[in-house]
Amino acid sequence: MLACIDMIMVPFQYKEFLEGLTKLMNSGYIPMSRIDDAVRRVLRVKLSIGLFENPLAEETLAAEFGSEAHREVAREAVRKSMVLLKNGKTNVDTVIPLQRNVKKIVVAGAHANNMGWQCGGFTLTWQGFNGTGENIGRNKAMQLPT
Repeated sequence: MLACIDMIMVPFQYKEFLEGLTKLMNSGYIPMSRIDDAVRRVLRVKLSIGLFENPLAEETLAAEFGSEAHREVAREAVRKSMVLLKNGKTNVDTVIPLQRNVKKIVVAGAHANNMGWQCGGFTLTWQGFNGTGENIGRNKAMQLPT
């Protein structure tokens, strides 16, 4: 709260979070005026977008949810936001586009097999999920289609 965060969306262990926040407020470490400021700003935004008058999405748009057009926009966003890291000291060797003779790509790291961490919140579920993939494993190479 003191780090200028007005709305904390706790996905897990919210009871523990609320207990800790309450203790910090009761001890005076987080002043009630700070809570009031945060609530005021959050409510101001919600009021400005009409969330209280019309809290639900347009039902007529539900049929478009997940449509091919929307999926193509999502694919384009992924293509434009993907990051490729390469070990090396120079930029002499090109990385993208991949050469046709490349047969394997290594996906490594603590979250290489966790789609929730790879995709993040609001993509697969609210906070992502701790799922594993059959084709992507920690520190393993995957065969590319030919």
